[in-house]
Amino acid sequence: MIQLVKKAFGFLVLLLFFMSIIAAGCLQGGGTSTSSPVKSQLSSTSSTEPFKYTELKLPPGNHTILYLGEILRGSCPPGTVGVTFIYRQNGSNVSSVSVRGTFNDWKEWHMKKMANGSWILRICLSPGTYQYKFFIDGKWVKDMSKVDPTADSYVNDGYGGKNAVKIVRGERGFNLNYDPSNPAYFSIADNRTVVRFKTGIGAVESATLVTSFGEFKMEKQLWWSSGEVWRAEVPLMKPFKYYFKVVYNGSSVLLLNTSAEPFFYFDGVDRFPQVQWVSRAIGYQIFPDRFYNGNRSNDAFALQSDELWLNEMTDERPILSNWSDPITPLNCCHQYFGGDIAGITDKLGYLSSLGVKLIYLNPIFLSGSVHGYDPYDYYRIDPKFGTKRELKEFLNEAHKRGIRVIFDFVPDHSGIGHWAFLDVAARGRASPYWNWYSIRKWPFKLGDGKAYAGWWGIGSLPKLNTTNPAVENYLLGAVMYWLKFGFDGVRVDTPTDLANADEFFSEMRKRVKAKYPDAYLVGEVWTLSPGWVSGDRFDSLMNYALGRDILLPYAIGYLGGKFAMNMLGRYYASYGENVVTMGFNLVDSHDTSRALTDLGGGSLGDTPKPEAVKRLKLLSTLLYTLPGMPVTFQGDECGFLGNKDHYDEERYPLQWDKCNQTLVNHYRDLAKLRESVPALTSSKIKFYTAKEGVLAFFRGHRDEALVIANNGNNATPIELPAGTWKEVWPNDAGAISGEVKVPPVSVLVLVREESGG
Repeated sequence: MIQLVKKAFGFLVLLLFFMSIIAAGCLQGGGTSTSSPVKSQLSSTSSTEPFKYTELKLPPGNHTILYLGEILRGSCPPGTVGVTFIYRQNGSNVSSVSVRGTFNDWKEWHMKKMANGSWILRICLSPGTYQYKFFIDGKWVKDMSKVDPTADSYVNDGYGGKNAVKIVRGERGFNLNYDPSNPAYFSIADNRTVVRFKTGIGAVESATLVTSFGEFKMEKQLWWSSGEVWRAEVPLMKPFKYYFKVVYNGSSVLLLNTSAEPFFYFDGVDRFPQVQWVSRAIGYQIFPDRFYNGNRSNDAFALQSDELWLNEMTDERPILSNWSDPITPLNCCHQYFGGDIAGITDKLGYLSSLGVKLIYLNPIFLSGSVHGYDPYDYYRIDPKFGTKRELKEFLNEAHKRGIRVIFDFVPDHSGIGHWAFLDVAARGRASPYWNWYSIRKWPFKLGDGKAYAGWWGIGSLPKLNTTNPAVENYLLGAVMYWLKFGFDGVRVDTPTDLANADEFFSEMRKRVKAKYPDAYLVGEVWTLSPGWVSGDRFDSLMNYALGRDILLPYAIGYLGGKFAMNMLGRYYASYGENVVTMGFNLVDSHDTSRALTDLGGGSLGDTPKPEAVKRLKLLSTLLYTLPGMPVTFQGDECGFLGNKDHYDEERYPLQWDKCNQTLVNHYRDLAKLRESVPALTSSKIKFYTAKEGVLAFFRGHRDEALVIANNGNNATPIELPAGTWKEVWPNDAGAISGEVKVPPVSVLVLVREESGG
């Protein structure tokens, strides 16, 4: 029953009638319910402690027993409702229909064709309101009101069409979710085995993870308006059996696997290994043409290969500008300024001073534009950026400084100047590359998006047929070629747009990890999409869902502390802890307005407003203190401005002589903070409290650090956790306890006095 039901079978269970089933589910051992004493407690150093394996047995006494693995196949799990989507075609010859919506992160779930010609999909959804569209033969339905009369209503989709709305009614009830095949519930992070379950808010009074190596007290780690996550970590990675013991309404409840196999079992194999170096790194994104010009002799090469010379649907021509020339309407794509690989090499010392340990390069391969997302040759460096020798020198110099580099990979589409596409344009069906693309009519003019399939219908970006094995081998061969050349990972452009995305990226991961297990694989997915990071495709997504959807509105002041914490709770509950610590965490990029502009700082050419700079410091500090790798878009540390809606001015060349050195020093100090407080680079986050404009969370496996942010304009007092704390950010202050007053628009970082950070 499609992915959602398969996941649901992975151990969603309703606990609504605990008390009514005690008699039917009790173990006979005589006496009242008992709990075994805790044999071991967790600590960040406990991975070196000896743990003795013992045969796991069920405890004596009366306990409610619930088998999490015995949900009937084909039925909807408790707390969800069966929903049917139907498409009735109007006599047209349709070969494929799928549903994409807010319930599946707009991914493609295929519908089944029935004997009467209708297409049907049945899934299980939690009560709520969802938007969706049909995706027919590779095209979105523009107006769902014309094809789906079963919808409850319709809303504008923001692109001139209409989405359908489905309202799922029912009682959410009280449920507990656990699926050991899902990294959100079971993962290996920081060389620890992390086990979690989700439940309703306030449902569980206490919980214990009972294993072959002893009992581990679980703690309430995260929460949001309707749920919470309980967590325990086993400080080793060996095979063991386990079950859960929880207290609900004063009753002891055992959560087991099945009646036949009562214990869950971990075989000790880490099937989704954490790329260890990522969590300790600081990332920096470089848009090469606009970063720094280190070799002026290659500037003119930019004009030679530009797509506008080939495109028969326009009479525009590219321009080559001086570094500080005014922005033009061609800025996005065809106004060149001369930045290159030699320029990046020249700036490696500066990047090292920022603590940068990873550089993400926008495309550097032969293409027809400034941005490079229209590649002509996946195996060739674009001459405007330099030579292969210069690239090798750059990688070597970066590696000497401990800086890794990942490249941008564009598998969905090429440019019209790609040699295979030009051969198709010239020879039609006689071309051996005819099936590399989806051609609707031939002959055609280059740039005519109606003659062939293009990315989002754009004629300069013809879609590659990635289901063709020859295309797949060509593309994945390029990935392996550049990793062998010396790159340390791959950022993938628009992976969701591939027709065979699941299969393609699973194959990519197999090939890459077999030879380069430490390579970092990042997918450009903007939404909260845990399915993409479940162990078979990417290590991380570009986490706009964290940076732009939560941290940015909080830093602006749009979200209060509790609301922001609710959003963070849902976010961190969705991903495995191993995924979280490999997070590619960013707020802005070449595809968005600059963070300082979003914060109200102004547009290109303005003097940034002081209040916006203050909020950028708050925002960046949060980014640097959350799990995962903070990634800075080039020039943000200088306080540069740029509005995407004005010709993508966020991509304007960095005017290094106007760099705000005070802000640069702020980013340098953040790097030193992460290095001096190891808890900030650990995988674990645990919520503490939120009120007014304040949110506070612990970092570290023993909650060694406490991060407290305040986006309000007034100082707010917060009661501290028990013990003595020391402020290490923004000042190195003395010991404090009891209460702290959090200044307006600021972040405090405290460490336990006993731990010394």
